[in-house]
Amino acid sequence: MEERTVREACMETVRRSAEDVLAPVYVDFVEWILRSAGQKGIRRIYFLARDGYPMYRAAQILSRQNLAGRSGSAERPIELRYLKCSRYALRIPWFHLIGTQAVEQICLGGIDVTLQKVLKRAGLTEEEVCRTARRMGRAGERNRILSRQELQGLREILLRDQQFWEDVSAHARAAYEPAMGYFRQEGLLDDVPAAVADSGWTGSMQQTLGRLLQSGGRKEGLDGYYFGLYHLPEGADPERYHAYYFGPTGNIRRKVWFCNSLFECVFSEPAPMTVGYRKGEQGYEPVPEDPVIRNQEELSILLSAVEARADKSRQPGNLREFRSLRESRNLREFRRLMGAPDSREAEAFGRMKFTDDVLDAGQTLAAPLSEAEIRGNHFLPKIRGLLGIGEPKVIRESAWMEGSIRLAGRRVHMHLLQNRMYRYALYLKKQWTESRKR
Repeated sequence: MEERTVREACMETVRRSAEDVLAPVYVDFVEWILRSAGQKGIRRIYFLARDGYPMYRAAQILSRQNLAGRSGSAERPIELRYLKCSRYALRIPWFHLIGTQAVEQICLGGIDVTLQKVLKRAGLTEEEVCRTARRMGRAGERNRILSRQELQGLREILLRDQQFWEDVSAHARAAYEPAMGYFRQEGLLDDVPAAVADSGWTGSMQQTLGRLLQSGGRKEGLDGYYFGLYHLPEGADPERYHAYYFGPTGNIRRKVWFCNSLFECVFSEPAPMTVGYRKGEQGYEPVPEDPVIRNQEELSILLSAVEARADKSRQPGNLREFRSLRESRNLREFRRLMGAPDSREAEAFGRMKFTDDVLDAGQTLAAPLSEAEIRGNHFLPKIRGLLGIGEPKVIRESAWMEGSIRLAGRRVHMHLLQNRMYRYALYLKKQWTESRKR
């Protein structure tokens, strides 16, 4: 089949899934944000780029019928704003406040983590990355995938490298003032009850932004509204973190049959990532990473479906159907698409570009994996790696393992079962850890 025909078929699958499965659940999520924020007395919501853009557009449409005001004040509707930011754009100026504690963010785990990725997370230039790698004796290993144990050992090596921290500090100091200027310009330092809305997972952006704003004089904290939260940042106030689909404890089955990478890949703004801020002629402005817009056609299809669903949902005759979605066929299909896609869905969504790191890399969402690589992600090998048992091994992973398994095409049900067994064990362990914190 010609590439053009394949792409047309994939876009049709994306369009059908967007209209029938994804948009209905997503718009219900946005309505929940507006109602929950209105009930709590929130007066302003900042939807965080880029995941927050479809939320922002749906909220604008829903608010035309004052859905938010029904739970708040009709005279003072919630103000909706879109904030250009990213984990990277927030973390670099935050490093100015926390110094060497930044090593915890710099050395986080992820998919296919390399020394190059780790050093780029610190804000270093390419020249500084090369110099740091040479000092470590790893100039030729910058793009080698690191095992979990190697990544943990990297923390101590970096903490002893004085020149590395001088470089990090210089970039963080330079990023701090323009970032604070942009936040002040966008009203984040105003004395207004405010919240952020995002896809979620860890709530780290809310905490990072809140601490930056606190350093600029904001006294009141921020609330956060999310599709899902696996856990909360250390020291976070759980009363300010609100989850729609699942929270840090409970809802384990929903977590097992969910792929956060797929969710944030399809629900995003078709625009470059923000990597920082600068002062321009008209005030402070976001700095885009590069002009390349990945997944533009797919994101446009998803955005159109979300806007159409939001417009339909705000009509009085559709409200009863709209509110019943949480446990409806749409939600069951949502879980199936995430956790057990058919071959057409795996092909259509799996070919999208995605990165789980703080900077865009453009790898494939459903990485093409061999039978041996899939077996390396089975329950026992993953548990051994998680517990540090045996020789350290690099396990090649996928951002959407279920999609990769379906595309591989062999022993699909067995591999999916192994994947779910590991995920159940992982989330049970995390729930036990979270319960001990309380």
